[in-house]
Amino acid sequence: MNGDKFQLTIDKIFSSSVRNNPNQIISYMGKENVTYEQFRKRVYEIARGLVKIGVKKGDKVAVLEWDSMRYLEAYYAIPLAGGVLHTVNIRYPPDLIFYTMQHADDRFVIIRDEFVPLIEGSFSLFDFVKGWIVSSDHPDGEPRLENSYSYHRIGEGAEHLQLPVLNEDDQATIFYTSGTTGLPKGVSFTHRQIVLHTLTMGTALGDEPISLKSTDVAMPLVPMFHVHSWGMPYLAILKGMKYVLPGRYDFNEIPKIMKKEKVSVSFMVPSILFMLLQSENREDLKSLNLRVTVGGGALPKGLADKAKAMNLKVNVGYGMSETAPILTLSTYNKYVHELPEKERGEFEIKTGIPVPLVELKVVDSSRKEVPWDSKAIGEIIVRAPWLTSSYVKDENNTKKLWVDGWMHTGDLAVVDSHGYISIVDREKDAVKSGGEFIPTVILEDLISTFPGIGEVAVVGRAHEKWGERPVAFVSGGGTLDYKKLTEHLEQFVNTGRIAKFWLPDEYIPIDSFEKTSTGKIDKKVLREKLKRQ
Repeated sequence: MNGDKFQLTIDKIFSSSVRNNPNQIISYMGKENVTYEQFRKRVYEIARGLVKIGVKKGDKVAVLEWDSMRYLEAYYAIPLAGGVLHTVNIRYPPDLIFYTMQHADDRFVIIRDEFVPLIEGSFSLFDFVKGWIVSSDHPDGEPRLENSYSYHRIGEGAEHLQLPVLNEDDQATIFYTSGTTGLPKGVSFTHRQIVLHTLTMGTALGDEPISLKSTDVAMPLVPMFHVHSWGMPYLAILKGMKYVLPGRYDFNEIPKIMKKEKVSVSFMVPSILFMLLQSENREDLKSLNLRVTVGGGALPKGLADKAKAMNLKVNVGYGMSETAPILTLSTYNKYVHELPEKERGEFEIKTGIPVPLVELKVVDSSRKEVPWDSKAIGEIIVRAPWLTSSYVKDENNTKKLWVDGWMHTGDLAVVDSHGYISIVDREKDAVKSGGEFIPTVILEDLISTFPGIGEVAVVGRAHEKWGERPVAFVSGGGTLDYKKLTEHLEQFVNTGRIAKFWLPDEYIPIDSFEKTSTGKIDKKVLREKLKRQ
């Protein structure tokens, strides 16, 4: 009807791209291929099937899956059915999986067949779930649960059902933070927020050095349960790109899939990049000219150098679960673009500059913006149209998150004279020695450049005189000369890059690091190790 408001709903994301690229390919592990046209048809079949089995507007529909074709369909089908997509963190222990599903009020669950045993042992506890929809790579072998349906046949007989009318302010997604401090906290986003986030990503990622184009082939290595897989399931489809889904991550297979499918862009956390570079098939990466955006933690210079040696072009993005997630990218502004290539590289591994529509400040304890001098440390606070409005059923933490209309990230950073941000720590991870902050991210970055270092994490150990002192855990360093490592760091003391009191009191070799459910080094475990010493 003339004059009706055009609603920014998730179905709009693929309307033009399917029209313009009906034969574009979505590939699952390089084995199962569907065209965009087939994908859209399947999304609507699943959406109508969900309505047929009783999904009503606003119902939470959980998904427990690997990064599969079924998961990508669910990203669209559940919101189109009027439901709310709950991307359950399958790396949580079972008690937290139950907690988040119960806390979210999940009413229906799409569950991969191999995860069914995880539920069967405590099936009676899930009495809040009305129906289980079992998916599989091999539909004929689907196991059954009470009140269950076959994902692959759910759309049968639903061809003429009407889907609900969507409003851009309807809730579309919900998921939970990684739970590194206390119980996981729920965040949710509307259709409008996701569409705006997707449009901004398309704008920002088009800048150098990422230069994302519709002709690129994308294979994100960010789990689909984690912060909308950084928005790539929406952006890749919006742009009409070939999209490759990795399934369950196998780091010896992933380079082979990337080579076969001619992947040109990827997204991942630092630990995933590290494992990719350790793969027995890592040589397959060299011919791809792969551009990789790294987020979810600082990109150590040593790891960036290893990636470049494998012909990977790396840069950095920053965001949080609460921000859907994108806030900044280390793309070039006018000043950086005009620098020599070697100097531009220094900016590529910084936290970056705010993407369009993001207002960002780094402020001191009185909420005054810190000087742009690369020295003054403050907290990052932000505003943008796609930030979560609150934590689910958690008024107290919401009040801490939002203060005077600004979201407080808890991330400590400095700003250089050109506006580029560098995160130096999380407030909860910072080491405070003698009343002064020691930025662990900077220390980790410099330690990572010493030959033989694999991964590194710096944490604080209680100290009678200074309150805390830094201790560095390092992998790959069983035969390292720690005296030479200290000398390596002292050169940065002599140039004024770091203060002498920042130097770690001790280096502790470790075979491998325990990771959080989202692939980050779990510093909580390391602090516990120190307490037991």
